[in-house]
Amino acid sequence: MDLDEPAYPPPDGITPNFDNPTNRNAFALGILVACVTVTTICFLMRIYARVYLLKKIRIEEILAVLAYGCYWGPGYTAFAMVRKPGYFVHQWDVRCRDFILTNYYVFVFGVCYSFILPLLKIAILVEWCRLLAPQGLRSRTAFWWGCMCIPHRAIYDLTVPGKCVDLYKIQLASASVHLTCDAIMLLLPQPVIWTLKMTWRKRLGVSFVFSLGVLACASAALRLDTTVIHANADDPLYSLAPLVLCSMAEMTCGFFIFCLPCIPKIIKETGVIRRIKSALGVKTTPTKPSGYSENYGTRVSAYGSASYMMSNNNRRDKQKGTESMEYLHEGILEAGGIIRTTHISITEESRTASDDESKKAACPYISRTDGVE
Repeated sequence: MDLDEPAYPPPDGITPNFDNPTNRNAFALGILVACVTVTTICFLMRIYARVYLLKKIRIEEILAVLAYGCYWGPGYTAFAMVRKPGYFVHQWDVRCRDFILTNYYVFVFGVCYSFILPLLKIAILVEWCRLLAPQGLRSRTAFWWGCMCIPHRAIYDLTVPGKCVDLYKIQLASASVHLTCDAIMLLLPQPVIWTLKMTWRKRLGVSFVFSLGVLACASAALRLDTTVIHANADDPLYSLAPLVLCSMAEMTCGFFIFCLPCIPKIIKETGVIRRIKSALGVKTTPTKPSGYSENYGTRVSAYGSASYMMSNNNRRDKQKGTESMEYLHEGILEAGGIIRTTHISITEESRTASDDESKKAACPYISRTDGVE
């Protein structure tokens, strides 16, 4: 075999361009940089929050570290393909010797990919429901990637004769399994979320956070589509580019889904916002939310379904109130009773004593009002 020949016969009338083939390397490089940047930021935020702030390391973090280490296998090979042979380059514009190196990059990419997604999905499931995913899947996938040819070198070296299994069947099976798993993981937490005892707005917010799995479903679907196209392509090298980019996006979505949803809660619980404001010299003063008084430590229910509790402090003696003073009587608030008044207007009108008595009975929580708006 002449290693300087084109890796694929060119169409009639087409002259191979080995030195400067047409490519879209800038487009591919932008996607790769974005994927690596998002993955690294999400991973570092997760590790910083869990290890430095909370000082807790669980199995999820160990799996994430392993997945991130494996992530640089596809990351390195994907960036290396920008230099040789390039992205969206026709196979007849590549020499056979360069195509051998490309096959080796694809081999390393596939083996690492087979470890990354199972590690991430197990970590996500462990964090969501503290259950272990079935073991053995990732080892079997990596086995078929690593031993699909006999001898082993025949996987990527065109000059070595050997017997190989059909790689495209493995790729199609892998893409289908990952898409199915992503869809199941997207729907799995939703029934539990909508049975939580919280307001519908909070349930909607939690549901939205867990619905970020739709990004993984979309990237997995794109990867399955590009795998089918690549399997039936007349120009395999050209169709390899979108397959690599979709696989990188799929892995990035896995890190994004695993690392991002827990960050806001962890930051809130550890007071990072307050620390940042303090470091920047921003003065922060505690404020009292509405519904709190100086002596009562628990929030007053605005729905009349629960009473407010007295704090351990001594109760303030009753003071003489003015027309703008308000008192909340102790005890259980009846449904529909007036809890708080903010606008009081006094009008003069003729009335009888019976009217006064009826108003006092209707408004037992107001010390003195002649009219309430």
